[in-house]
Amino acid sequence: MISKNKIVVLILMPVILMSFTSIGNKKLTEDYISAYKNIAISEMYRTGIPASIKMAQAMLESDIGRSPLAVQANNHFGIKCGGNWDGATYFQLDDDRGNDGTLVESCFRSFSSPEASFIAHSDFLTDPAKKSRYGFLFELSSTDYEGWANGLKFAGYATDPTYPSKLIKIIEKYKLYELDDAPNNGVYADNTQQEETPKTNPSVKDEPMLVNDNYDESPSHKDKYNRRNKTSIRISRINGLKVVVANGGETLAQIASKYGIRAFELQEYNENITGPDYVLGVGEKVYLEKKKKNIEGEAQFHVVKKGETMYSIAQAYGIRLESLLAKNNLPEDAMPLTGEQISLVKHLSQKQTPRYKLVERFDAYVDLGALR
Repeated sequence: MISKNKIVVLILMPVILMSFTSIGNKKLTEDYISAYKNIAISEMYRTGIPASIKMAQAMLESDIGRSPLAVQANNHFGIKCGGNWDGATYFQLDDDRGNDGTLVESCFRSFSSPEASFIAHSDFLTDPAKKSRYGFLFELSSTDYEGWANGLKFAGYATDPTYPSKLIKIIEKYKLYELDDAPNNGVYADNTQQEETPKTNPSVKDEPMLVNDNYDESPSHKDKYNRRNKTSIRISRINGLKVVVANGGETLAQIASKYGIRAFELQEYNENITGPDYVLGVGEKVYLEKKKKNIEGEAQFHVVKKGETMYSIAQAYGIRLESLLAKNNLPEDAMPLTGEQISLVKHLSQKQTPRYKLVERFDAYVDLGALR
């Protein structure tokens, strides 16, 4: 007869094993990010591909470095040989089929180091021969990871319809978007064919990594890179929420289409935007998700500056307009007076209500437009 203690152990054993597995996977993921984040950042500065996108693709396609292709061939992106490849190779079953329809082994590139595959991934996307296919991606900001994720799928990089959402989930779960704002502290080996050595030849040693001579640090190169990013719509975070800052001239419908969100949802998130044909002003914020009732942070009050409205304050902090009005006992058409303190967290008593003037909604809209 099995004792009660043994039964408890048998029941708890799977839970304990799952816990250890989870801890192990977390450590493995952290180590992977730590090992390759610098090459991702370096390549972002060299080519404009977001470091977050490159890291997420590598993590997804190499199973955080555990796939046979990554282990045996240092290929973390599933890069196939192609017609012009004459370097080392690695064969495994993928999606290629023979004349009779049966699966046959596909030819993949083999690299001397994982970093070499990161550089090859950049060269693949920036290949002039593929400009018509991937060129539009480089009009996006290097911080616009959502635009890049959806753009890669649109360009046919992956056939999986959930590919963009998988990349975005990885980026947001592990805060890889922080890499897109990181300084360039590391440079790596050039992606030359001389570096790539067959895994099947143990007598050939991997060459040490060299400085990446392809990265042009001249002012003209940096200016070109910065100009491209300044003309792109940036995706940022305010109060933990995703928000884009417009260049001016875009319509709400264009923003909605770019990020795969329905226009009426963006209208709901951004209360003063009147419809899909609404033209955004320079620097105008558009939240891509529902704003919060409270602010997360140390700020308790906002001192009203000249020309500010309750809507502009709500947008500045990522707070719902109706919530901000309620906290301060203000009616919908109230415009706070310059110098008044607007509560961002607590509900004020009637005695503490900020001074304001009532304006017609049309007048308020015109004033707001003049400020943009």
